[in-house]
Amino acid sequence: MRRILPVVAVTATLPLVLGTAAVAADDSGDVSVVNTETVQAKLDATGAVKEARVYEQLALTGHGTTTISNPVSTSGLRNLDGFGSFRVEDGRLVTQVDVDGEKRLRTVSDFDGDLPLGVDIRYSLDGKTVAPGDVVGRSGLLEVHYTITNLTSREDEVTFDDGRGGTGTATATTVVPMIGQLVTTLPSTFTDVQSGEAGIAGDGRGGTRLTFQMTLFPPIGAPTAEFGYTAQITKGVVPAASLTSMPVSPLEYPSFKGGSASYASGAESGVDLTTGAITINDNLLRLHDGAAELLAGIEQLNDGAGTLRDGLALEAAPGAGDLAAGLNDKLLPGSRTLADGLNGQIVPGARDLSAGLVGQLAPGAKSLAEGLNDKLAPGAASLAEGLTDVAAPGAAALAKGLNDSAAPGAVELAAGAAALDTGLASARLKAPALIAGLTQVDEGLAKIDKGLADLSTQIGGLPTKAQPLRDGIARMRAGIGSTAAPAPGQQPTLLYAVNAMRTQLGTASSTATSTVTSIGELTLGVTDPTAGLAAFTAMLPAGAQASYTAGLGRVAGGLDQLSDGMTTSATQLGTAAATLALVQCGLSSASLPACDPAKPGLLEGLGGLDAGIGQLATTVVDSVQGGVGTSSDTAEDGTLRGGVNSVRAGVGQIQGGGGELVAGLGRLGDGASKLSTGAGRLSTGLADAASGSQDLADGLAGAATGAAAISDGLGTAAAGSTKVSDGLGSAASGSQRLLAGLQSAATGSRTLSSGIGTAASGSSTLAAGIQRAADGSEQLADGLGTAAGAAPQLVDGAQQLSDEGTSKLVESGATTAAKFGTGYAVLAAGAARTAEEGMAYGAPEGATGATAYSIEIAGADGSGATNAGKGVAALALFAAAAVAGTVLRRRSA
Repeated sequence: MRRILPVVAVTATLPLVLGTAAVAADDSGDVSVVNTETVQAKLDATGAVKEARVYEQLALTGHGTTTISNPVSTSGLRNLDGFGSFRVEDGRLVTQVDVDGEKRLRTVSDFDGDLPLGVDIRYSLDGKTVAPGDVVGRSGLLEVHYTITNLTSREDEVTFDDGRGGTGTATATTVVPMIGQLVTTLPSTFTDVQSGEAGIAGDGRGGTRLTFQMTLFPPIGAPTAEFGYTAQITKGVVPAASLTSMPVSPLEYPSFKGGSASYASGAESGVDLTTGAITINDNLLRLHDGAAELLAGIEQLNDGAGTLRDGLALEAAPGAGDLAAGLNDKLLPGSRTLADGLNGQIVPGARDLSAGLVGQLAPGAKSLAEGLNDKLAPGAASLAEGLTDVAAPGAAALAKGLNDSAAPGAVELAAGAAALDTGLASARLKAPALIAGLTQVDEGLAKIDKGLADLSTQIGGLPTKAQPLRDGIARMRAGIGSTAAPAPGQQPTLLYAVNAMRTQLGTASSTATSTVTSIGELTLGVTDPTAGLAAFTAMLPAGAQASYTAGLGRVAGGLDQLSDGMTTSATQLGTAAATLALVQCGLSSASLPACDPAKPGLLEGLGGLDAGIGQLATTVVDSVQGGVGTSSDTAEDGTLRGGVNSVRAGVGQIQGGGGELVAGLGRLGDGASKLSTGAGRLSTGLADAASGSQDLADGLAGAATGAAAISDGLGTAAAGSTKVSDGLGSAASGSQRLLAGLQSAATGSRTLSSGIGTAASGSSTLAAGIQRAADGSEQLADGLGTAAGAAPQLVDGAQQLSDEGTSKLVESGATTAAKFGTGYAVLAAGAARTAEEGMAYGAPEGATGATAYSIEIAGADGSGATNAGKGVAALALFAAAAVAGTVLRRRSA
């Protein structure tokens, strides 16, 4: 078994973590293999490459025998551990090594590849571009501008979660991520040194040391870094510079791991924001649709309420008022007057007439007839005999009685009978009109009863018409829902989505806050003099410590900026969470303990609206239907139809009594007619009798001769008395029928008056009930009108919230997801390219290796020779890598 250990490659001025070692193929035993490559390049003062070499080191640790096949540059390949040579096959150094503890194999060869970094240096003196050699020996304001470019850039397609349930694709620049620093020391003849990018420190010998840090990969940095300095120079030279760099994995390198995690967290927050905003927007659109249905239902209900209001206020209420006025002001007083007349006058008069006819006049006429027929006629002879002694005086008295009393009485009787006949005929003619009027009243009441039945039926449909409105409200309430998680397969509710979004933003804010703490710990890991990167300062050469400390300061400053940005993000996420809490309280005041219960949310408002519509429909239906009543109600039930039924019952009774009245008047008329005829005949007979008695009185002188005439006259009188007796008998019988009819009429008139009284009372109740219904329908119409006017605001508000709020929130979330998702995808692609392309030549199979670059940029001083210290940095880098590998192996042992 081979154990692969972590390796740190250290240059002369910057420690660089290269990665984790892997296990190499072995022949036997347990040997771990670590391969480090250090490319040393020399550039002229403009940045052009002059030469480059690569130093290879294989560090083997363990016990056993292993065969190494290491990719190398074979040009100028030399063994740095001795004079022996290596076997090279297909560009690989192949050797079998026995290891007992530790062993190293080191080589150097020409670097025959392309450097991953491009260096371009421009110089200007007093504002004019000059060549490096033109600076030598001159004075003025020197400006040096460096452009370092990561030459591994290429355009790749990267993918990310778009937050909409799919995968977004973007074309982005990816590189093999490189970091590094450039250090140059300016001589004491350079004064007033200025740089916006460098860490500036003295070198302890009167010079100025500038250190520039580079992060040559997006999105944390950029593929190109530009920086420089200006200085006032005397006897100018171009100072040399050293550039150290290495590939890193931004997902694992400590200085960038937090930033990469922030991009991942930002992408997740963007996805969560987009998903939540889409859910909210979908629910808002359902809310918009439900509000539109609600508006349609309210408008339909408003139209029906207007029709109901117009029917009650303009037709039913005025009609009921007219009916009540007619019954109370006219028909009821008239019926009472009729009852009073019949009971107080006509019936007693008819009773007296009947008693007189039956008890006196009829028996008297009968006795007269019997006397004329049975006695007077037979006694005519005796009369003739006694005319002289008795008849004359008696005739004179008879003439006087007939002419002075009986004849005028008969005339008065005939006139009274005729007047009675005429009055009864008039009553008989007007009684049908009364019956017809009552029939019309009954028909009118029947129409009112039908109208009330229709009103009760139509108002009973109000809950059904209101149901679509309540269904729309129910769908809106269901769409808003609660904070409970939806069951599998169910659509999340608006309140759940808002609560989840608020919770996620709060969590993201807390995560960002925790990240700030982690960044603080990372900053401490950089600056802590005992456990941080600052602890390496003492391990470096004295001349490199100041620039290394300055570099750590810049890293710490970058971390502080990252901490500030993350703090701002945490604050903004917290503000967004608090804003969504307000939105959540606006949706439902019961959804969060922090919501003000005194300010109901939309869900509670919809519940109140639904309850109000239900109560309104139920109250109106119950009130109107209760006030209208049913077809079986009576006046005692206190309902409109009960009053109408009582009125109709009274009218029926009046109609029944009216029929009896008409029949009685008919019978009374017949009797009165016969009475008039008999009375006329009686008057005629008495007139004849008076005339005869006068003749008798005049002819008493000739009694003998007038006896025959007397006998004839008495025969006529007997016949007339018989007729009078018959007529008076009929009159008596007719008067009894008249009395019975008038009594029935009187009874019917009382029933009529009572029924009309009941009808009048019921009509008043009906009018009051219909007026209340009209008032209620007016309030219902006004309320629905207000609701119809306000409902479009709910529809428009939901659409506006979707268009101007959640849709933009979706776009913002998608933009955030794309920005951070693309950034993280670029970082991940860079990490993958580091793993695949990070080494100049590659490591043996099963081993882990890393490559560092040490680039010396020549100066110009007019001597034609290179600056002192040439090659020192490469050797220091190579030696430091070996030392670091040894230290790490000892720590892991």
